[in-house]
This record gives sequence, C-alpha cells and structure tokens, in this order.
Amino acid sequence: MTQLIRGAAALLALLVGVVIGAVTTFAHAGTPPWLLLGGLAVVALFVLGVRLAIGQPLVTAGAVLGVLGAVIAFALLPGDIVIVSGDLLGTLWLLGATAVALGGALWPLPRRQGNAQESN
Repeated sequence: MTQLIRGAAALLALLVGVVIGAVTTFAHAGTPPWLLLGGLAVVALFVLGVRLAIGQPLVTAGAVLGVLGAVIAFALLPGDIVIVSGDLLGTLWLLGATAVALGGALWPLPRRQGNAQESN
C-alpha cells in the first residue's frame, strides 16, 4: 500500500469514525439500554472491520481516533448543552465506547496463508 493510499484510507476512516461516533453518541440514551448496546455494537463492528479488512495500523488508528474524538467532544460540550449525561447510562457509554474501540483496534490479526514460509 503506497503512502498516498494509506493516508487517504486513514483520513476516510477518521471521517467515517467521526460520523459513527457522533450518531451513536446522540442515539445512546434513547430506549435504554437497547440503543446503547446497538451503538457499542456499531462501534465494535466498524473498528474491528477496519482492522481485519485493511490491516494497516495507521488506518485503524484513524478509525479509533474518529470514533473516540467524536464521543469525547460531544461529552465535553460547554454550556448548558448535555448530550452525554452524568448518570449511569452516560458513564457506561463513555467507558463502553472507549473499551470497545480500543479492543477492536488491539484485536489480533489472523494469520494469512500466503505469508507462511516453508521450512525444510
């Protein structure tokens, strides 16, 4: 993968991660706990999908930074705007999204058959 393609893929993963993080952060408090669990599943599938499909650490980091950046940015909005409340549901969303995103990024890659060297 060339540097330009790797950078473009990382930027795309970052942008998609921001959208996913924003949408799931806005939706996490609706119909508790189902949308919270659904949001965590979406975050896990996105980050793990990027990790397993592309396998480039820079692209995976872009996906994680996008998701967590949006989640944290909406959690720390100044003023009277409350998107992530300070109750149990908000705390579970912040901790769960962080754990799921980092867990997906650190998930071990499967061994690929084409890379194995034969020893005699």
